[in-house]
Amino acid sequence: MTSSNPLSLDFLINKPEAAARVLQSLEDQEAALYLQEVPVRIVAPVLQEMQVWPASRILDQLSLEQNAAIFARLPYQTVAALLRLQQRTRRTELLAVLPAKLSRSLSVSLIYQENTVGAWMDMSTPGFYPELTVGDCLALLKKSADSFGTSLVIINQSHQVIGMVGLDKLLASPDEQILGQLVDSAQQPLAAEMSIQMAVNLSDWHCYPVLPVRNSSGVYLGTVTRSVLRTALEKTPSANVSLGDSLLSHLARAMIVTATGMVQMAPGSHASWLADKGGSYHDD
Repeated sequence: MTSSNPLSLDFLINKPEAAARVLQSLEDQEAALYLQEVPVRIVAPVLQEMQVWPASRILDQLSLEQNAAIFARLPYQTVAALLRLQQRTRRTELLAVLPAKLSRSLSVSLIYQENTVGAWMDMSTPGFYPELTVGDCLALLKKSADSFGTSLVIINQSHQVIGMVGLDKLLASPDEQILGQLVDSAQQPLAAEMSIQMAVNLSDWHCYPVLPVRNSSGVYLGTVTRSVLRTALEKTPSANVSLGDSLLSHLARAMIVTATGMVQMAPGSHASWLADKGGSYHDD
């Protein structure tokens, strides 16, 4: 799978959903090896149909330039979701080469006040779409060396949290059943802006040891455990003080935005490849 023959391109173009299922079933390196030969305008719609976790792993294997070019063709929420799941080094590199406006927005979205849930969440925990079958979900989980805990977060195509599915229920369900039929929608995600003090005392922890976290628009950001929040309380003496932390938060955001801009303008930065292409990511 090292070249893009007409049949495979036709499959990607005309059946992106089916192509997405095939690609996410492959090893990350194998899928990336194939996609590196495919035009970005064809790859982007297929990645849009993939589960965000395998898509992010495949993007990590592609060149930085191709990764950035694909992002330029995807909706903002999809880009933000994929970026959160990518390797830390790749995230930093991408923020340096993406268009300045997009990079600033993404950078700010990664920063939360120290006394809030968002500052302590695990962004590497993926969400899964409800259309995914139990069999395909288990196959994806077996591919990963990472632990997903005792439950999975289910999100819709707008990346908003639908609910949770316990692994015990997943394992007891037939392969052809879809995750959307197993969801516990009663569990509400924590707001990233919620204070640690408030979050740690919620009764929700009696149902799940890990809870999803959302932003102010309801978009899924990651997960957090009660033990992490308790540790955060010990490490954050001003956990109940919002004014000082708010100021620090704004300063931190400003510093990141400024640093991102400086990296983008640096003569030796990766952003130079964009200038060579006349400022366009498109490969038409």
